[in-house]
Amino acid sequence: MTTGIGPGAAQVPIDIVTENYPPYEMQQEENGLRGFDYEVAVEAFTRMGYAPTIRFLPWKRALNEAETGTTAGILTCARNAERERFILFSDPISTYTDAFFKRRGHAGPDIRDVADVIGQPVASMAGYESLRDLRDIGANPVEVPNTLNGLNMLLARRFDYLYGSRETTEYLIKKNGLSEEFDFIPLDQESFHFCFSKAYPGVEKLAEAFNDVLAEMRRDGAYEAIHAKYR
Repeated sequence: MTTGIGPGAAQVPIDIVTENYPPYEMQQEENGLRGFDYEVAVEAFTRMGYAPTIRFLPWKRALNEAETGTTAGILTCARNAERERFILFSDPISTYTDAFFKRRGHAGPDIRDVADVIGQPVASMAGYESLRDLRDIGANPVEVPNTLNGLNMLLARRFDYLYGSRETTEYLIKKNGLSEEFDFIPLDQESFHFCFSKAYPGVEKLAEAFNDVLAEMRRDGAYEAIHAKYR
């Protein structure tokens, strides 16, 4: 295993940015939980010899800090061509399911693919891969600041579909007592990654060490033990 510092030495601080994105990352602890990606990353960097500080920011600001190299990286993000310019993606750290959410009882077209919402009132979150996907297919989406705002706007009939992660959106629906208000349409499952800033000093070796420790955590059961707490 590659480590950040020698055995027995004081741990080296490392700065990481993220946004509040439960159940992956949680700004406030909930029943002793901080999010499974959060816990996996903390364990991985600790094993590497680092003391991680994780700062919660609006998503666009987190992306900007990664692009300028003022942080080691973002916990966590999806891969896309635009981010390839300034992000070195780790091996997959978790997965998410693309999904459309709609008001319960809304009778729209039969949706089986992202392209099926072209011409429909649809929205997604600022800076997210899902928003970019909608724009790429010409769907003219509404940009909302975050998932909870999007759900509230969907309920208020500002649009008919909200596109994003099933896992996070369902978590927020349940937490806010909205389980009877929405239905979802699942699409494809994708990977999330730790997103290292290419402008951060020594990033290639840092990412290599992270991938080594992530694989070690999968082998020794630590990764599964963290995820089991969220089921």
